[in-house]
Amino acid sequence: MSQLIVHGGMRVLTSAQLADSYHTNAKIINRNFGRNQDQFVEGEHYFQLTGESLKAFKAERPEDASLKFASSLNLWTEKGAWLHSSFLKSKRAKEAFTTLVNSYYSILEAPPQQTMQQGQAPLAITLEDYQQLESRVTTLEDMLKQQVTLHSGEQSRLRAAVGERVHALAKDKGARPALFRAIYSAIKERYQVGSYRDVKQHELQDALKFVATWEG
Repeated sequence: MSQLIVHGGMRVLTSAQLADSYHTNAKIINRNFGRNQDQFVEGEHYFQLTGESLKAFKAERPEDASLKFASSLNLWTEKGAWLHSSFLKSKRAKEAFTTLVNSYYSILEAPPQQTMQQGQAPLAITLEDYQQLESRVTTLEDMLKQQVTLHSGEQSRLRAAVGERVHALAKDKGARPALFRAIYSAIKERYQVGSYRDVKQHELQDALKFVATWEG
């Protein structure tokens, strides 16, 4: 990743930098933002540069060809980076996010050159800064864990539980297909997912109990 960018007193990444961290491309980052824009809060998850602020940003990076024709530019905060990792929904993105967050520790040990807004004083790394950063990293990692969906083994456990419940409720094989459809529909409705595979890991035990007591 190139030099650290600081905007509004917060460490931020351009879409190109974020895409590079997640092993994807800026078009996918911007597409996911467009599709889920209502979940992003400007000033918390991102900053949008237009007009003079964008012009000044470009002037500081004349060698960056990706900025040449941009009429607006989003800069992503740590929370914004986390949201993007949840939309990418891949194990690689989750691992990349953890690496991205952990990289802040090395920044504290050896701060790289920082790009500051005009008139802004240089940032000083203090013990309080470090403690606040450590708290943010812990919070973000906890948030990320809440978004992890079932892995293949856990999906198999849930399918097995569904099979056991359906067979317990219907001795007649002819009635079972309808029950399978009904129980999977109930799971999707309860956990607000498009498929049982999208149930979150932290919801697995609840899902297993739900299936075991489902009456159809």
